[in-house]
Amino acid sequence: MDVHDEVLDLIGAWALDACDPDEAAGVDAHLSGCATCAAEARRLRAAAGWLAADRVMPAPPALRHRVLATAQAARPAALMRTLVGAYAGQADLLDRLLGAVRADDWARPDPRHETVGGVVAHLAGNDAMLAADLGLAVVPLPDGPAEEVHAAWREQSRVIVEGLARRDDGLEQRVRLAHTGPPPLRPLREALVQRAFETWTHLDDIGAVVGRGTTTPPPEQVRRIVDLAAALLPGALSGAEVGTVRLVLEGTGGGEWTLPCGPGDDTTIYADAVEFTRLVANRRGAHSLTHSATGSPAVSTRVLHVAATLGCD
Repeated sequence: MDVHDEVLDLIGAWALDACDPDEAAGVDAHLSGCATCAAEARRLRAAAGWLAADRVMPAPPALRHRVLATAQAARPAALMRTLVGAYAGQADLLDRLLGAVRADDWARPDPRHETVGGVVAHLAGNDAMLAADLGLAVVPLPDGPAEEVHAAWREQSRVIVEGLARRDDGLEQRVRLAHTGPPPLRPLREALVQRAFETWTHLDDIGAVVGRGTTTPPPEQVRRIVDLAAALLPGALSGAEVGTVRLVLEGTGGGEWTLPCGPGDDTTIYADAVEFTRLVANRRGAHSLTHSATGSPAVSTRVLHVAATLGCD
């Protein structure tokens, strides 16, 4: 399926402002250079106006997120492109950063993987695990200069992106998630969110080491990361009487998530969405995350401690 066909798939949703930001940006870019699609877009926008759909009050962010997530689940081809595109975007940012680092930066120390080169090797290994589960080519990791490790990671990322670009389904295929312990088997759609998440996390790890600072993903990526954490947390808390946990997250990618975590009283945790994803990546601690809670303080502390164990390293 080429870009023109992809836009035709999405243009109806675009006319009703029902695309996520990644999809809407792709449609806008195509319309600027395609007269055929631009004419169709004008026709559909006009139809939306006749229905008064262009004067509907914006939905609350949490409701909009739930509705879009349900719609995307029913449109797996578009969701596949969105998830692969998010991963490819973070990989491109990391590739650019690695291309700009100095030769001596590769040996700078990293607290988890010894050096910057070790971070890239770790990331390449997790990408290779996903490629193997998908039946795609696994790029050997060289035992040589860090620049060669960078090239191998970049090629492995390309193999995944191009391999999945030819698939319109398979998001429910079970694959291994990267994990500090035995890799759990989860749907591909979750693994793709994790690949974008881990790539962003290590982009910031390396940026901090070489003095480039941190970045923030688009809001929809932040929401997908929290969705993944919310899907994993009940299982990680299995056996603990923590009750129903509600996450109320503010800022970029904010919203509300309800987690049924067994018997017990209800607890609500309030925090910043991006900072919560950094907690899930184990780049923040349960006690250092700025947050507030209602309900049981012991439960909120336990939930945050467990959330910090969900990352890849």
